[in-house]
Amino acid sequence: MQRSGELLRVDIQEIVIAFLGPTNVSLFGDNPSTTNEIEAFPVGKAVVVYSGKLGFFDDIQYTVQISAPEPLEVTLNHRPLNLIWVRHGSLYMANTAMRFSQVGWAEFRVGDDGVRIRIQSRKMDYQSDYRTMIWDLENHVRGLTAQLVSAVVEGMERTADVPMDLWSYWLSVLQVIWEQLARDLTHAWITLPIQMTFEQRRMHIERLKKVTGREFSMYVRTNDPQISTFHLTWTSLSVERLYLLQLLQYIRQRLERVLSQVPKLADHRRLSIILQQVVRLLRRLSTAAGVERVFGEPRIPESPLAQSHPALRRVVYWHRLLQSGLFPNDDRYFVGVKDLNLLYEYWCFLAIVRMVLEESGGMLRVHPVVSADPIDILLSSGRNHAAQVELPNGQYVSILYERQFSGLPTVAQKPDHVVELRGLGSLLVFDAKYRFEVDDDYITQYGKGDPIPPIDTINEMHRYHDAIVLSHVPYSRIVERAIVLFPLPSQFFARWREHRFYKSIDAVGVGALPLLPGGDDTYVRTEIRRYLKLE
Repeated sequence: MQRSGELLRVDIQEIVIAFLGPTNVSLFGDNPSTTNEIEAFPVGKAVVVYSGKLGFFDDIQYTVQISAPEPLEVTLNHRPLNLIWVRHGSLYMANTAMRFSQVGWAEFRVGDDGVRIRIQSRKMDYQSDYRTMIWDLENHVRGLTAQLVSAVVEGMERTADVPMDLWSYWLSVLQVIWEQLARDLTHAWITLPIQMTFEQRRMHIERLKKVTGREFSMYVRTNDPQISTFHLTWTSLSVERLYLLQLLQYIRQRLERVLSQVPKLADHRRLSIILQQVVRLLRRLSTAAGVERVFGEPRIPESPLAQSHPALRRVVYWHRLLQSGLFPNDDRYFVGVKDLNLLYEYWCFLAIVRMVLEESGGMLRVHPVVSADPIDILLSSGRNHAAQVELPNGQYVSILYERQFSGLPTVAQKPDHVVELRGLGSLLVFDAKYRFEVDDDYITQYGKGDPIPPIDTINEMHRYHDAIVLSHVPYSRIVERAIVLFPLPSQFFARWREHRFYKSIDAVGVGALPLLPGGDDTYVRTEIRRYLKLE
């Protein structure tokens, strides 16, 4: 076990807060940082005393000891800690154990005074992993939607020469949609009738060329020389044309956002060409309408004209396709994902869907359900929200996120990801964990110094393997293999084939495989190919 000692002490007048933890921890990553010393700053009148040089990490358990003349409230990031106070002589003492489970800054306070502590990740590539997964999630959502949309878009039927990587596939579908949308939008703009409106104006009665009896009576009754008159005017910027301009502006903003996030190695040229075409069409139509810029989200008009105009109905059809997942719903689409463990679960799920598609050569028939919440991403869970892939032989593969197995003889089970080949009944279960084992004894015994997934996750896989059975007598087991996915740094990839947790997959159907954002996915691909009987 790791040795514990005092790492940091904070003095706030007669109050002392001490942080105890291991004096050495294993750090992993392809680019280990040399700056892993404690970073802490006093808040208010607090005095910070450094007792150790090792920093604080997100997945290590620490003990916080507090002594004070009387019980008081201590907050962590403005939330009270659950403390039990015990009196020792003239002082009160309280201890609490915690894992931060976050990367960033944690703030402990007693009133207005306290300390801000930087929390680091033991996987020193945390920041690059986070950015890679954010990009991959958006790429997966757009690309998988493109594969689903392509089944209903004329000219996008799947052929052998259609690129299979999600970015190229999304670009291909977007290009086809844009060409047809531009054609229909231009046609709708030209053929929509100009709109007649009544404009109310107030004029002095002496300036009117002709005064009606109603206007003269109003003047006599009110003695107000300003008379309200109504004028018939014609305008080309009808509600329907305004919608077309707003739609072009919406597409322009979304393309600019995607282009700003695309890695430099990706194909910018094709996306830039589409964006230039959008900008040119928007400028031409805006000039024709006599406006410089339009504001607001494009709202599909509900007028009888919008429902009956053929070209405008086609534009609405393309608009709805774009909203189905080809574009994120809002600029803040992924801001809500702060927990890297949850982000890794989502990323692994969509990566599995992509690998099943690519390895089987099948077609996506049901898209993974992703929330439309503009400040978060949320994968819908359960059997009714599975991604479904039709294989070339007509069979269907379902990939489910957090499928609930109820009606079992003991207790219900809910693994992260389940791959199910319908008709055969066998299941392939994955559980994604962006964590490493922290116990030195376990690391030495099972990892020989290399990073390994937490031992309790291996025990969870044994539970899924044995507990998930048919929901009727005889209770035969249906999980073929249960595997932990974890972010093993690439420097350890080559020798994972010799690890006991890799060999145990063939031996007992339980083990672990590395899956790293932006890294080699060969281990998981091989397992999927074996499961689909492609090898």
